[in-house]
Amino acid sequence: MAASFGGEWTHQKLEILNRYLDAYTTALKDRPFHLIYFDAFAGGVSNPVDSAYASEDYGELRELRAGSPLIALKVKDKPFDKLVFVEKDATRCASLWLLRESYPDRDIEIRNEDANSALPGFCETLGSNDRAVVFLDPFATQVSWSTVEILARTQKIDCWILFPLMAISRMMPTGREPPHALAAHLDRVFGGREYWESLYNDSPQQLSLLSPEPSQQRPRGSDQIAVRYRERLETVFARVAPTSRTFRNSRNSPLFELLFAASNPAGARVAVRIADYILTNW
Repeated sequence: MAASFGGEWTHQKLEILNRYLDAYTTALKDRPFHLIYFDAFAGGVSNPVDSAYASEDYGELRELRAGSPLIALKVKDKPFDKLVFVEKDATRCASLWLLRESYPDRDIEIRNEDANSALPGFCETLGSNDRAVVFLDPFATQVSWSTVEILARTQKIDCWILFPLMAISRMMPTGREPPHALAAHLDRVFGGREYWESLYNDSPQQLSLLSPEPSQQRPRGSDQIAVRYRERLETVFARVAPTSRTFRNSRNSPLFELLFAASNPAGARVAVRIADYILTNW
């Protein structure tokens, strides 16, 4: 199972995850916790199709991605007690069953399910001694804000989120507000219109007789979108890493923003310090 999906930035993403999982399990190895790794988009992406990406943008995203489950399985110092791999696509999910067969002595659960339906149920099963790392690594805008809120409320989960910066940016035109259908989609991702609509301001251009209402515009680029989503995470998680990592395609266009958030009030300070160090120095 290859880990070459997406080129160099994907290797960086997986290395960041690898370093965090190793540090996380080492820090908790002498504590009486049952450690769980939950990969919400664990299968590969062999032929992504999403209107938010043009073919020239995701051309380098066509290779199979199955690196994160293998990374979690190979954590050595204190292996995870349980691993849950979720993949909605049945064909890609089959590759995870093959991976599971290669590790017959490990507690691995494979779920052919949508992440937004699998995660709430998983959160309900967490006991007082359970601690988990959840990896949200969608290709586009599949993750709903309601799911993110549920993760935060557990106070037992550290979460890595690959935020689809390019997809969201394309849904937010710079010269006008999005049409109704896209606005509803953004509401689902941000958890409400007030969390993204404020990125738009009245255009400084003079009003005309043909356009008596002020037009709306937002700054070009995607930096403010990434900042706004981080601010949104800060409203529900105990702590959010101040540093994030922007991944770009071969044309230097921002594709994703990798963010980290911790839900446990007691452990969040240490978790964020570790994640922030990795994001800053690797």
